[in-house]
Amino acid sequence: MNGRLAGETGRQAWWRRHRRTVAGIALLGIGVGLFTAYLRGGSAQIMPPAPGAVCPLLRAELLDLLVPGRSVSTLENDRNDETLSAWCIVQRPEDDGEDASLMVGVINVGRAEGEDPVTRARRHFNRQFAANRERFPLDGLGEQAGYWSELGPAGRIYLTVRVGARLVHVQYRNTMVGPERSREAAVLAAREVLAKL
Repeated sequence: MNGRLAGETGRQAWWRRHRRTVAGIALLGIGVGLFTAYLRGGSAQIMPPAPGAVCPLLRAELLDLLVPGRSVSTLENDRNDETLSAWCIVQRPEDDGEDASLMVGVINVGRAEGEDPVTRARRHFNRQFAANRERFPLDGLGEQAGYWSELGPAGRIYLTVRVGARLVHVQYRNTMVGPERSREAAVLAAREVLAKL
């Protein structure tokens, strides 16, 4: 008796009575494992490849034109959560009261928070402009481009261009020229870098 069928051992009887429960627990475990793998796979952070040096992308003649009397160009690299960037910084010695400087950065964006690199780059681009009141889109540069400037006639111009999962960021200031010429200079520097990427 004991719930056994004729000729059935105790182990066989237990499996017969509990096989659906065991199968349900096994399927639940597999389901939880797959769901966890899906969530972790989507939020995995993958760093992009490091961009190359930026200063060699800018011709010396262009740097002489944009930053007259320039000093030596310096290179900087930066790493953030899902971005790697390389910067070229060109400044004029501040011995005569005139100020001119150019910073050009190439920023590669990786995968994070379940989004692909292009979506993350688009988000970075939009975030840069969300905090600034007076932003202006630019046509003819990459997939997205825009700039904003600091207040005042000698304010700094900030220009950003997005091409796929890559951003090119230009900061330019020249107290010897007006805002329109500064914007043209920033666009010229961005075009120079984009042409060589």
